Amino acid sequence: MNPKVIPLHSQNEECGLIKAKVKGVSKDSVMIDTGAGVINAQVAFSCLVAPEAGDTVLVNQSTSDYYILAVLVRPAEQDMTLSFPADVKMKALDGQIDLVATKDINLLTSADTHMLAGNLHMTSGNMDITTGKLTSQTREIESHSQSTKIYTDVLTTVAKRISQKTDILVRWVESVETLNIGNLIQNVRKNYTSHSEQAVITTTKDMRIDGERIHMG
Repeated sequence: MNPKVIPLHSQNEECGLIKAKVKGVSKDSVMIDTGAGVINAQVAFSCLVAPEAGDTVLVNQSTSDYYILAVLVRPAEQDMTLSFPADVKMKALDGQIDLVATKDINLLTSADTHMLAGNLHMTSGNMDITTGKLTSQTREIESHSQSTKIYTDVLTTVAKRISQKTDILVRWVESVETLNIGNLIQNVRKNYTSHSEQAVITTTKDMRIDGERIHMG
């Protein structure tokens, strides 16, 4: 019995590595100068550093295809842009990820930004927040501050119970103060003084004034 032998032919094309100079960058391709001529090349999927004009790059040549594998030299300023062709996920399953910069760190997105953590710590010398609308849902808030200032056109507070304790309370109302209260109980441990240009006290039922001495007039 003669076995049927199927020969295997290599389909690999001849490849070579060359250095080239970037002449220009467009959305779909990169124009490079190989020394033998100026051609259009593609950026390899694994080349994350976006090439710029003037860069010296490492190119893989396969027949008529040219792929930029890496940026070897960049003259002048050493700015770098990481360009990803699709969604990106960074994982450190057994460690941590640190972003360290001696200058600014900018986070820009045209959609949503989500942060999820067991504990979130933020430390800053100064913090500025500018937003069109701020919605906060929390079980408990505890704030320690040396000074707090609030400037707003309208302030609305809805609470089941409010407790205040302070050494000195100063309240200044320029126009009108209106109180709608079911029951009002005031306990003043020392003096109670009220001054006004005119005073009106009305009641639909009884009024009682009780004291050891009452002076009127």
